[in-house]
Amino acid sequence: MRILVVIPAAGSGTRFGGDIPKQFRPLQGKPVLQHVVERFLVHEDVARIMVAVTEKLLTVVAQNESDRVRFTAGGETRLDSVMSAFTAAGDDGYDIVAVHDAVRPFFFDATFIEAVSTAAEFGAAMPGIPIIDTLHAVRNEFIDTTFDVSSLVLAQTPQCFRYEVLRDVLYKAAAEHERGTDEAGLAARFGVKVKLIPGDPMNFKITHPDDLAVAEAIMARWGQQGAQP
Repeated sequence: MRILVVIPAAGSGTRFGGDIPKQFRPLQGKPVLQHVVERFLVHEDVARIMVAVTEKLLTVVAQNESDRVRFTAGGETRLDSVMSAFTAAGDDGYDIVAVHDAVRPFFFDATFIEAVSTAAEFGAAMPGIPIIDTLHAVRNEFIDTTFDVSSLVLAQTPQCFRYEVLRDVLYKAAAEHERGTDEAGLAARFGVKVKLIPGDPMNFKITHPDDLAVAEAIMARWGQQGAQP
């Protein structure tokens, strides 16, 4: 099986603050993005990792066509970056495409493997975890609506698709000027049945400075244990 991994990493990370986007912040001496890429490189079935970055960064990145990791220019939105990376990878006999957030360095290998196998069987797969907290909609600082969360999940990545499934979704989205916050939701909008697989609370997205502090503690613990899941 040949797997293409797409990592949209062109975002500015405004919620994190500061001049350096969160995906390039140091974590145990390496950028967060590098940790993410290295987690995928241990899988022999991953034939290519396409990372979408800003035009400015692309001009200073040394690349070799034979490398498994390649960089391409991203776009203004996540979907633009995913489309750019997907297109730049070309149709090189890929069976599965995995799209992963640039700031989720703690996904388990088992989650990736299950997402790939589930996508191969059903066409699309997404890891997610149930929402257990009460969820309110607030209007003018007062509770307006309380939601039934029994059927809701928090979406995670890597989200995996058969190559032709994601190709069709991306092209339809471009043609119809659709925008989505993740590929699984966009696929479902176009009628693709996306199979849910168990996610994990450890697979959190580094969004705020406090998240990076938690990530440092996790990496330190992994280093003491001498292994990563």
